[in-house]
Amino acid sequence: MTDAHRIAIWYDQNAALEHERLTSCRLEFSISWKIITQYLDQLGRGRALEILDLGGGTGRYALPLAKLGHSVTLVDISDRELKIAHSTAEEAQVKLTAIVKADARDIRSNPVIFQEQKYDMVLCQGPLYHLLEENERRAVLSACAAALKPSGIILAAFMLQYAHLRDLAQRDPMRLVREYDSFYENYLADGIYTRNQLICSYHSDPEKVRAIFKTVPELELERLVSCEGFLGGGLASKISELQHDAYERWVDVMLRFAEDQNNLGNADHLLAVARRKI
Repeated sequence: MTDAHRIAIWYDQNAALEHERLTSCRLEFSISWKIITQYLDQLGRGRALEILDLGGGTGRYALPLAKLGHSVTLVDISDRELKIAHSTAEEAQVKLTAIVKADARDIRSNPVIFQEQKYDMVLCQGPLYHLLEENERRAVLSACAAALKPSGIILAAFMLQYAHLRDLAQRDPMRLVREYDSFYENYLADGIYTRNQLICSYHSDPEKVRAIFKTVPELELERLVSCEGFLGGGLASKISELQHDAYERWVDVMLRFAEDQNNLGNADHLLAVARRKI
């Protein structure tokens, strides 16, 4: 069972770092944002949308969405991250519809957050890879589906097991050898990463992502998108240093390959896009 208190403490302690993460991981944000805006156009047709940003942290997606005129409810488990979101929104003179502290597993019981068929779009780009049990991940997806309007869209992020192994190979390859029997044999089987005293995470793969969506009958998976294209593992660091026009040219190129089935495992994060069935 996932210990939400430990996760909240970790994010409270690392809120400033998390706020800047999507600046340093610029390509992850850019590709995710491009996919989100494609659905804004499709769902909105010029009207403001109702959007739930579940596990949205300091509001890196919520604030630009609200700035575009959409009604955005931001939910996170971290007090400190939500305080940053509140102050950032005030500085930018952007109004979020609500800023709510809540565990993603409990949204059905929170009337501020949850109503049947309320939202055009749900962003679930944080919670699923901190939920250690498959039934917890399935329950959150089911709650998000219930909160979506017919034909509404959920965009859910997953961390990939390959990403950790790639990082391990680059930083300390002998660690896998030393700790294979005590840790990595189980990790390779279940994807549960529990080495940190506070933060634990679930690392998936493309086939397991497809499989869990098949267990939520209200949702139909439409796309799997590699958030870093084929440049996971920090390979996009030089691109992140480029000026706007040069950087955007690279983003356009990476988008061409972001859904190539042969590249999905090269990412650090996978964005699953599913639609609520009518």
